[in-house]
Amino acid sequence: MRGFLVGLGAFVVTFALAHFVVLNAVPGKIMSKVRERMMANGLPMQQWQMTPRVSPENQRVVRPAPDLAYAICVIDLTDGPVELDVPSWNAYGSLSVFSARTDNVYAGSLDARAAGTPAMRRVVVATSKQDVSASGDAEIVRVEQPEALALVRRLAPTQEAYDAAAALMPESLCKPL
Repeated sequence: MRGFLVGLGAFVVTFALAHFVVLNAVPGKIMSKVRERMMANGLPMQQWQMTPRVSPENQRVVRPAPDLAYAICVIDLTDGPVELDVPSWNAYGSLSVFSARTDNVYAGSLDARAAGTPAMRRVVVATSKQDVSASGDAEIVRVEQPEALALVRRLAPTQEAYDAAAALMPESLCKPL
C-alpha cells in the first residue's frame, strides 16, 4: 500500500508541475517567439503594419481568414503607455489586444453599423502601475507585463475592400501616449 501512495504522490506532484508549466510558462514563451519572429521580419515597434492579403501562398502555421484584412502593432510598454486609434469600418471589424501571455485582454468593435461604435476607437494600453491620467476619454486596457500585441481585423473579401482597409492605415495610430 505504501508503494501505491508514493507512486500516487509522485504522479500528483508531476501532474501539478506540468499543469503549472503549461498554463504559466508556455503562453509567455509562445508570445515571446512570435514577437521575436515579427521583429526579425521587419515589423516596426509601435506602428500599425498591414499584412499582405491572405492567399494559399502566404498562409503559415495559423490559417487566417482570407476574407479579412489584418493589421498588427507590436507594443512595448517599457517607456510608458501606448495609445491605439483605429477608425471604424463599414462592415465587420474588431480591435483586439493580446497580453504577453497570449490572453485576449481587450476586444472592441470597429463595425460602424453597430450602435455605439465610435467613428474612431481610442484605447490606451498600460501596465497596472503606469499613469494614464493623460488618456482623456480613451478606453484603458491594463496588462501585467510590458509586452503586448494589438490586432485589427476588417471584413475585406475583395481586393477593393482590402485596398479600402489599407487606406485607413494613415489614420490609425499605435504610438506612445
